[in-house]
Amino acid sequence: MKLASYMTRDGVSADEMADRIGDCSASAVRKWAADERLPRAEQQRRIYEVTNGEVTPNDFVLDLPVEQSSEAAA
Repeated sequence: MKLASYMTRDGVSADEMADRIGDCSASAVRKWAADERLPRAEQQRRIYEVTNGEVTPNDFVLDLPVEQSSEAAA
């Protein structure tokens, strides 16, 4: 689950999430939720913990389009 989805579903503000994670700002949380920045490994671990495993480090991986070569499409 993406961080933004978790926060919206549970009604958690960026300020509250920053307090739960610790050692980060609400501004950083907003950037992570908007996929503008990636949290450091330790922050990803804390996010996993405070969301009871609902937001995992893999959820911060950017969704990139998969390119198909002309040979693979044939």
